[in-house]
Amino acid sequence: MIKVLQGVKVLEQGTFITGPAAGMLLGDLGADVIKLEQPDTGDPFRAFKGGLYSPHFQTYNRNKRSITLNTKNAEDLAVFDDLVREADVYIQNFRPGAAERLGAGEERLRALNPRLIYCAISGFGATGPAAARP
Repeated sequence: MIKVLQGVKVLEQGTFITGPAAGMLLGDLGADVIKLEQPDTGDPFRAFKGGLYSPHFQTYNRNKRSITLNTKNAEDLAVFDDLVREADVYIQNFRPGAAERLGAGEERLRALNPRLIYCAISGFGATGPAAARP
């Protein structure tokens, strides 16, 4: 397969399916995808149907490297910021407002890297009566 995205660096801070699926597709096309996970628990999909590497988790997280960071910790936030400065794409699938609480809001990341492609996926959109639903 031709790796058309070879040389493209993607940071993915997604859980369960939508964010990881987007990162998976970019990885399949040759992008260097780094999955950012919470320390101790990681992506909750890891333990779906038992185990640390459920088949479901493995399916949506192939072709990725993984790192655990707690962006509420100053040292981890500094590592995250360095990764953002070098990235081409950032993907998250948090509920509206969660990225800002984690130091990963669009405005903050674009200040670190103005050329960053910022992808925010939510189940029900950023506004409207169901926007805060997971």
